[in-house]
Amino acid sequence: MSNASISLWTLTAAQLRDQVASTEPTPGGGSVSIVTATLGVASIQKGVTVSLKKSATDFARHQGLLGLSSRVSALMVSLSELADADSLAFQRYLKACALPRTTEGEKAFRRAAKEEGLVRATQIPLEAAAEMARGLEFAEAAASLVDPHVRSEILAGSVLLRASIKSVLLSVDANLSDISEAALRDALQLQRNKLEHAVTLPAATAH
Repeated sequence: MSNASISLWTLTAAQLRDQVASTEPTPGGGSVSIVTATLGVASIQKGVTVSLKKSATDFARHQGLLGLSSRVSALMVSLSELADADSLAFQRYLKACALPRTTEGEKAFRRAAKEEGLVRATQIPLEAAAEMARGLEFAEAAASLVDPHVRSEILAGSVLLRASIKSVLLSVDANLSDISEAALRDALQLQRNKLEHAVTLPAATAH
Protein backbone atom coordinates (compact mmCIF):
# COMPACT_ATOMS: atom_id res chain seq x y z
CA MET A 1 0.00 0.00 0.00
CA SER A 2 1.43 3.37 -0.97
CA ASN A 3 1.78 6.26 1.43
CA ALA A 4 -0.76 8.18 -0.66
CA SER A 5 -3.48 5.64 0.14
CA ILE A 6 -3.06 6.17 3.88
CA SER A 7 -4.55 9.28 5.42
CA LEU A 8 -1.91 11.49 6.97
CA TRP A 9 -4.25 11.95 9.91
CA THR A 10 -4.06 8.28 10.88
CA LEU A 11 -0.30 8.56 11.42
CA THR A 12 1.31 9.42 14.72
CA ALA A 13 3.23 12.68 14.82
CA ALA A 14 6.47 10.68 14.81
CA GLN A 15 5.39 8.62 11.80
CA LEU A 16 4.42 11.74 9.86
CA ARG A 17 7.74 13.38 10.73
CA ASP A 18 9.70 10.34 9.59
CA GLN A 19 7.75 9.96 6.34
CA VAL A 20 8.32 13.60 5.49
CA ALA A 21 12.05 13.15 6.17
CA SER A 22 12.28 9.95 4.09
CA THR A 23 13.11 9.46 0.42
CA GLU A 24 9.43 8.78 -0.35
CA PRO A 25 7.93 11.46 -2.64
CA THR A 26 4.88 11.89 -0.43
CA PRO A 27 4.04 13.55 1.82
CA GLY A 28 5.97 16.46 0.39
CA GLY A 29 6.12 20.20 0.85
CA GLY A 30 2.53 20.84 -0.24
CA SER A 31 1.04 18.37 2.20
CA VAL A 32 3.32 19.56 4.99
CA SER A 33 2.19 23.14 4.38
CA ILE A 34 -1.47 22.12 4.51
CA VAL A 35 -0.99 20.04 7.67
CA THR A 36 0.72 23.03 9.28
CA ALA A 37 -2.14 25.30 8.26
CA THR A 38 -4.64 22.82 9.69
CA LEU A 39 -2.84 22.93 13.03
CA GLY A 40 -2.90 26.71 12.84
CA VAL A 41 -6.66 26.62 12.38
CA ALA A 42 -6.90 24.17 15.28
CA SER A 43 -5.07 26.72 17.43
CA ILE A 44 -7.67 29.33 16.49
CA GLN A 45 -10.41 26.87 17.36
CA LYS A 46 -8.82 26.30 20.77
CA GLY A 47 -9.02 30.01 21.55
CA VAL A 48 -12.63 30.13 20.44
CA THR A 49 -13.62 26.97 22.33
CA VAL A 50 -12.03 28.10 25.58
CA SER A 51 -13.70 31.50 25.29
CA LEU A 52 -17.12 29.93 24.75
CA LYS A 53 -17.02 28.42 28.25
CA LYS A 54 -17.61 31.77 29.96
CA SER A 55 -19.28 33.83 27.26
CA ALA A 56 -22.94 32.98 27.96
CA THR A 57 -23.55 36.16 29.93
CA ASP A 58 -22.74 38.28 26.86
CA PHE A 59 -25.31 37.14 24.29
CA ALA A 60 -23.88 38.95 21.27
CA ARG A 61 -20.33 37.79 21.97
CA HIS A 62 -21.52 34.26 22.67
CA GLN A 63 -23.39 34.08 19.36
CA GLY A 64 -20.38 35.47 17.55
CA LEU A 65 -18.15 32.82 19.06
CA LEU A 66 -20.64 30.06 18.26
CA GLY A 67 -20.83 31.06 14.61
CA LEU A 68 -17.08 31.39 14.39
CA SER A 69 -16.57 28.01 16.01
CA SER A 70 -18.75 26.35 13.38
CA ARG A 71 -16.89 27.99 10.50
CA VAL A 72 -13.45 27.25 11.93
CA SER A 73 -14.40 23.63 12.56
CA ALA A 74 -15.54 23.23 8.95
CA LEU A 75 -12.28 24.77 7.77
CA MET A 76 -10.28 22.24 9.78
CA VAL A 77 -12.15 19.46 7.99
CA SER A 78 -11.65 20.89 4.51
CA LEU A 79 -7.94 21.52 5.04
CA SER A 80 -7.49 18.04 6.48
CA GLU A 81 -9.01 16.57 3.31
CA LEU A 82 -6.83 18.75 1.10
CA ALA A 83 -3.66 17.56 2.85
CA ASP A 84 -4.49 13.99 1.86
CA ALA A 85 -5.63 15.07 -1.61
CA ASP A 86 -2.31 16.80 -2.22
CA SER A 87 -0.32 13.64 -1.53
CA LEU A 88 -2.68 11.57 -3.66
CA ALA A 89 -2.51 14.00 -6.59
CA PHE A 90 1.26 13.98 -6.66
CA GLN A 91 1.35 10.19 -6.37
CA ARG A 92 -0.96 9.96 -9.40
CA TYR A 93 1.26 12.36 -11.33
CA LEU A 94 4.27 10.14 -10.62
CA LYS A 95 2.31 7.11 -11.84
CA ALA A 96 1.57 8.99 -15.06
CA CYS A 97 5.28 9.71 -15.48
CA ALA A 98 5.96 5.98 -15.21
CA LEU A 99 3.55 5.01 -18.00
CA PRO A 100 5.04 3.24 -21.04
CA ARG A 101 6.12 5.37 -24.00
CA THR A 102 7.18 2.92 -26.65
CA THR A 103 4.55 3.63 -29.30
CA GLU A 104 3.20 6.97 -30.44
CA GLY A 105 -0.15 6.07 -28.88
CA GLU A 106 1.51 5.32 -25.54
CA LYS A 107 3.45 8.56 -25.71
CA ALA A 108 0.29 10.58 -26.38
CA PHE A 109 -1.57 8.87 -23.56
CA ARG A 110 1.34 9.46 -21.18
CA ARG A 111 1.55 13.15 -22.11
CA ALA A 112 -2.17 13.62 -21.48
CA ALA A 113 -2.04 11.74 -18.17
CA LYS A 114 0.98 13.75 -17.02
CA GLU A 115 -0.69 17.03 -17.92
CA GLU A 116 -3.88 16.07 -16.12
CA GLY A 117 -1.94 14.97 -13.06
CA LEU A 118 0.19 18.08 -13.02
CA VAL A 119 -2.82 20.37 -13.29
CA ARG A 120 -4.52 18.63 -10.38
CA ALA A 121 -1.32 18.75 -8.35
CA THR A 122 -1.33 22.51 -8.96
CA GLN A 123 -5.02 23.12 -8.32
CA ILE A 124 -5.04 21.46 -4.89
CA PRO A 125 -2.38 23.75 -3.38
CA LEU A 126 -4.31 26.69 -4.80
CA GLU A 127 -7.52 25.42 -3.19
CA ALA A 128 -5.64 25.00 0.06
CA ALA A 129 -4.20 28.51 -0.09
CA ALA A 130 -7.71 29.90 -0.62
CA GLU A 131 -8.91 28.02 2.46
CA MET A 132 -5.94 29.30 4.44
CA ALA A 133 -6.83 32.85 3.44
CA ARG A 134 -10.30 32.24 4.89
CA GLY A 135 -8.57 31.11 8.05
CA LEU A 136 -6.82 34.47 8.29
CA GLU A 137 -10.21 36.17 8.13
CA PHE A 138 -11.45 33.94 10.95
CA ALA A 139 -8.36 34.78 13.00
CA GLU A 140 -9.04 38.48 12.57
CA ALA A 141 -12.63 38.00 13.75
CA ALA A 142 -11.57 35.80 16.65
CA ALA A 143 -9.01 38.27 17.97
CA SER A 144 -11.74 40.67 19.08
CA LEU A 145 -14.00 37.96 20.53
CA VAL A 146 -11.83 35.56 22.51
CA ASP A 147 -10.70 35.92 26.10
CA PRO A 148 -7.47 37.88 26.52
CA HIS A 149 -5.53 34.92 27.93
CA VAL A 150 -6.07 32.87 24.74
CA ARG A 151 -5.42 35.57 22.17
CA SER A 152 -1.94 34.13 21.81
CA GLU A 153 -3.56 31.01 20.34
CA ILE A 154 -5.23 33.16 17.68
CA LEU A 155 -1.99 34.97 16.90
CA ALA A 156 -0.07 31.70 16.66
CA GLY A 157 -2.67 30.30 14.30
CA SER A 158 -2.48 33.40 12.14
CA VAL A 159 1.32 33.19 11.91
CA LEU A 160 1.14 29.52 10.89
CA LEU A 161 -1.48 30.28 8.25
CA ARG A 162 0.56 33.09 6.70
CA ALA A 163 3.66 30.92 6.54
CA SER A 164 1.62 28.04 5.12
CA ILE A 165 0.19 30.18 2.33
CA LYS A 166 3.70 31.20 1.31
CA SER A 167 5.02 27.66 1.46
CA VAL A 168 2.11 25.94 -0.30
CA LEU A 169 2.40 28.41 -3.18
CA LEU A 170 5.95 27.15 -3.70
CA SER A 171 4.37 23.88 -4.84
CA VAL A 172 2.31 25.84 -7.35
CA ASP A 173 5.41 27.62 -8.61
CA ALA A 174 7.22 24.31 -9.05
CA ASN A 175 4.45 22.98 -11.31
CA LEU A 176 3.25 25.94 -13.33
CA SER A 177 6.04 26.13 -15.88
CA ASP A 178 5.49 22.50 -16.90
CA ILE A 179 1.80 22.96 -17.75
CA SER A 180 1.72 23.10 -21.53
CA GLU A 181 -1.68 24.74 -22.09
CA ALA A 182 -0.87 28.44 -22.01
CA ALA A 183 -4.36 29.74 -21.21
CA LEU A 184 -4.76 27.36 -18.29
CA ARG A 185 -1.25 28.11 -17.05
CA ASP A 186 -1.94 31.85 -17.15
CA ALA A 187 -5.25 31.42 -15.30
CA LEU A 188 -3.58 29.38 -12.56
CA GLN A 189 -0.78 31.95 -12.32
CA LEU A 190 -3.33 34.74 -11.86
CA GLN A 191 -5.10 32.76 -9.15
CA ARG A 192 -1.77 32.14 -7.45
CA ASN A 193 -0.85 35.82 -7.47
CA LYS A 194 -4.19 36.80 -5.94
CA LEU A 195 -3.75 34.28 -3.15
CA GLU A 196 -0.27 35.53 -2.40
CA HIS A 197 -1.86 38.90 -1.67
CA ALA A 198 -3.71 37.32 1.26
CA VAL A 199 -0.42 37.09 3.13
CA THR A 200 -0.21 40.90 3.12
CA LEU A 201 -3.62 41.35 4.76
CA PRO A 202 -3.54 42.91 8.25
CA ALA A 203 -2.70 40.38 10.93
CA ALA A 204 -4.90 39.71 13.93
CA THR A 205 -3.45 41.66 16.83
CA ALA A 206 -3.76 41.42 20.58
CA HIS A 207 -5.86 44.14 22.19
